Amino acid sequence: MKAIITFHSIDTTNSVLSFHPSDFLHLIQSLVESGMPIVTLDNLLDENCSKGVAITFDDGMASVFTEALPVLKDFSVPAHLFLTTSVVGGDNYWQTQPKNAPKFQMMDWDQIAACQSAGVSIEAHTHTHPKLSVLTAEQVQDECLLCDEIIEEKLGRKPKYFAYPYGAYDEKTQKFASSQYKATVTTFMGSLSKNDDHALLPRLDSYYLQSNWIHSKLNKLTGKAYIKSRSIIRSIRGHQ
Repeated sequence: MKAIITFHSIDTTNSVLSFHPSDFLHLIQSLVESGMPIVTLDNLLDENCSKGVAITFDDGMASVFTEALPVLKDFSVPAHLFLTTSVVGGDNYWQTQPKNAPKFQMMDWDQIAACQSAGVSIEAHTHTHPKLSVLTAEQVQDECLLCDEIIEEKLGRKPKYFAYPYGAYDEKTQKFASSQYKATVTTFMGSLSKNDDHALLPRLDSYYLQSNWIHSKLNKLTGKAYIKSRSIIRSIRGHQ
C-alpha cells in the first residue's frame, strides 16, 4: 500500500481537527515496527516505490512543533507541512474559517524553520486559506505565488507540493496547480494507485485512524478494507 496521511493539530482537545499525541506516537511506532516505510512525497510518488506512507500536516498549528516534531525526530522519519502563510505566529481564524471551528495557535517562523531543519519539508497551502474554486484565475495565482514567495524568502526553499484549502478546486485551479507544483493533494479519502492524477492525489484523513488497532494493519487486508469502507461512506455523505 502507498498512502498519504493528513493531520492538522496534535493535541488533547478531541476536536474534529485534533489527533491525540499518544495516538500519534502509537501510529508512527506501529508503522515503523510493522515495516511500513515512512517516506517523503518524492520517494512515495516515484514509480519504483511499491509501498510507503507520507506524513503531512495542513495549516501550521503550533502543536505540530511541540507534539509531533519530537516523535518524528525520535523515529528519524520525514514529513511535509502545508503552510498557510498569512497566519504564521497568529491563530487559525482566517476569513473563511467557520465560526464554530476550533481555535489553534499557529507556529511562528522560528518554529517552522526548526521543523524544516529536522526533516519536515515546508509546502504551500495558499496565503489566506480561501476556497480557491470561488476565486478568479488571477486571484488563485496571487494566493499561491505569494505563499510560495514568502516561504522561499523565509526558509530559502521554494515549495514543491500544494494542498487545496478545504479540498476545493475547479478546472482553473487544477490547471494552475499542475503548472506550479510537482503534485497537489486533496481531501479525497483513499490510498494511492498507479492511475492517480498527480494534481488530485487522495489522502487518508487521520480522523479515521484514531483507533489504535488500525495502526499496524494499514498494509494488510483488514486495513485496506477499512480504508475502502471509510472512503465509500465519506463519499455517500457528500464529503471529498
